[in-house]
Amino acid sequence: MSSPEIILTADETMMSRYNGGIFVGFSTCMPAGVIPEWLYFRLIAPPVPRKNGRALQCDFGLRILEAVLKKEFGEDAVEVVHPRDLERVAGKETEIIGITGHDYLGLNPPTSEFADLCPTGEPLNRKKFLELMSKRVMKEKTVIAGGKAAWQLADEEIMRKLNIDYVFIGEAEVTAPEVFRKILSGDDLPRIICGKEAEVEEIPNIRGATIHGLVEIARGCGRGCKFCTPTMQKFRCKSVEHILRDVSVNLMNGQRSICLHSEDLLRYMADGLRVNEEAVKKLIREVIRLKPEKLGVSHVALSTVYHNPELLREISEMIYSNLDQSFIGVQTGIETGSPRLMEMYMKGKCAPSPPEKWPEIVRESIEVMNECRWIPAATIINGLPGERKEDVLKTIELVEDLRNSEVLIVPMNFVSMRGSGLDRERSFTKEKMLPEHWELLGICIEHDVRVGKRLVNLYLRGLKSYPVRLIFRYLMRAAEKYARRMKRGEPPVDYSKIGAPSLFSVRGKPRHDLLLKDILDGKGKVSRDAERLSHGDQGEEIDQRILEQKG
Repeated sequence: MSSPEIILTADETMMSRYNGGIFVGFSTCMPAGVIPEWLYFRLIAPPVPRKNGRALQCDFGLRILEAVLKKEFGEDAVEVVHPRDLERVAGKETEIIGITGHDYLGLNPPTSEFADLCPTGEPLNRKKFLELMSKRVMKEKTVIAGGKAAWQLADEEIMRKLNIDYVFIGEAEVTAPEVFRKILSGDDLPRIICGKEAEVEEIPNIRGATIHGLVEIARGCGRGCKFCTPTMQKFRCKSVEHILRDVSVNLMNGQRSICLHSEDLLRYMADGLRVNEEAVKKLIREVIRLKPEKLGVSHVALSTVYHNPELLREISEMIYSNLDQSFIGVQTGIETGSPRLMEMYMKGKCAPSPPEKWPEIVRESIEVMNECRWIPAATIINGLPGERKEDVLKTIELVEDLRNSEVLIVPMNFVSMRGSGLDRERSFTKEKMLPEHWELLGICIEHDVRVGKRLVNLYLRGLKSYPVRLIFRYLMRAAEKYARRMKRGEPPVDYSKIGAPSLFSVRGKPRHDLLLKDILDGKGKVSRDAERLSHGDQGEEIDQRILEQKG
């Protein structure tokens, strides 16, 4: 079999089904050393199914790029390949390797926070990306990197050290075909390329199954939160017919569950903030008619639930009465309990209500979601620019109000991400944390352990491996122990001991994995521009932990 002209791939952390647990994928944000890699990638994150080196499931973004390029260059010219098979599939005919990543260097939340708070090794997503880039074939072929985290690589010094020829920022549908054609023709191109935003009609249907059966129904958000990047994109919805074709491709290729992806399901085909109830119900109804075993949702906005509770109740009844599932897990954002910060950075998040009503919106929307057996995982952001002690205390108060709610609360430190409205601000690190921040973190962990004990059997019921359940129970017990000190406003004494020596260490010593300095060679420091683009004021740490060289 001849090798494809173009290979698309990603690191190992993005090429797993996580035994069917979609939120388990967030475990790639944790540092290496908490769980031994051999155990993690065998039990928690085994590879996606493959055939002749081709990945039978992959990230949705890769599937879109695959469809775009196959239309341009032909079916046999493009293949999606698991990184373990990369050197076997790539051959003389292979010219380009395209890679995607959600967090290449481990700088996005929550990875950056986990690495900051639990320094047992490099984050798994960063480590596996660097291992991918260290393969010989990556030095022999033209490499172009894109995806949500492309901004982390958009510096020529970083690109040189990692053997990346081009970085592609933005959407691929319109611009990528021309870029790949010019690369194949040997034409000159800028090393950092920005893709043009695609109209809905320019987005192709996928040609293979996606991980978790994820199907995009809309892009963008439109609420204008300054810390976020999707809110800066134009809000666009795909037609029901387009969505159903993507669902059908997944089902025909062996997927049994479908996850509808957008920033807010309830705003599908909305007119601004005015929901289109009939469009949402039609979408759910038509997807159910294709007979998936389960139907999931990636995101909803709390404000939309608060202002449209009956719509959530109606679609929940449609799902539960037609499919064999007992709950729906979903991601959402609380971010803060402070109306002052809401006014400063995210007043569109609570619209059409004013920021003063935000705590009420959070409490009542989560109550409605729990009533409908929706279990949200909700983020909170520590250290937004200008945050004060009283803002943190209001967030603590809100979290305590949710004590009896079934919601997992994920506190994250603010990260200055390129492309957001706050990309010139400084990122927030543990050195800047007030006692109140530690208290908030401890309360959130304690809350999550309490909720987790109730949910572990429900959520992990679909996971086939009993050891996976055992590991999660162990981690919950360990986290509970460390939450006690945080609740007193103090950092834990030693984060690296969160794993027991008998289970999570080698010969009784904490496991520390390779830093980037053990993979790259050469000398020199990353430019100050790269530091700013990558992680605000954490440039010193980036020099030391990410781009330190052997010398």
